[in-house]
Amino acid sequence: MVKNVTVYLDNECPEFMDRVRCGFIVAENEEGEETFHNDLIDNSDYPSLKELIDDISGLLQVRRDEVWVTG
Repeated sequence: MVKNVTVYLDNECPEFMDRVRCGFIVAENEEGEETFHNDLIDNSDYPSLKELIDDISGLLQVRRDEVWVTG
């Protein structure tokens, strides 16, 4: 079972874009083991962090507050 998820944003996006893009995702289970989910959302653009978090929490079946975003 996934305990928490860290989303690393793609810093290669042009600054003029009003969108966010996921670089890669790391999920940690209850034993502290990490798994990488690089192709989970295929570097899709999102209009907001909320929508990115909603999508990832639904796909990995975790609560929204278990998804952390870092740049």
